[in-house]
Amino acid sequence: MLTLQVGINIIHTNFDLALLLAIPFLGLYLYLYSKIKNRLSKIKTIGDIEFTRTGIRKRIGDSMTEYDFQTIKQIELEKHIPAANLGSTKSGYFSFILKIVFANSSSESLIISDRPSDTRQNLSILDTMNTLKKIIQPEVKIL
Repeated sequence: MLTLQVGINIIHTNFDLALLLAIPFLGLYLYLYSKIKNRLSKIKTIGDIEFTRTGIRKRIGDSMTEYDFQTIKQIELEKHIPAANLGSTKSGYFSFILKIVFANSSSESLIISDRPSDTRQNLSILDTMNTLKKIIQPEVKIL
């Protein structure tokens, strides 16, 4: 915000100086944006998670685990990495941390992408969590 205010003041006093200063800032922005986008494109999917009416199915590699909602005390969803651009996800975040707290007080945390594995569907994890709030017994928190 301070940079924007200084830029507006410079534009009012000297437009040529403002243009001269804007070029390096624009270059730095484009460089950082391309670097972030490149790193995000290198992230590989190692598994998937599926929410059903009765529980959660988690597949990582060849291992598959199912959790029944009766054994789950709480599900928390926390924002993790912001998206490089707002058009890439519905929520504005590239990934979230999903924490499952079980009735025996143990917990498991997973980093999950906001994009569904099925490209035909346009659901975000936030949509899924809001739906789960309505249909399951364990507490669902979105942080």
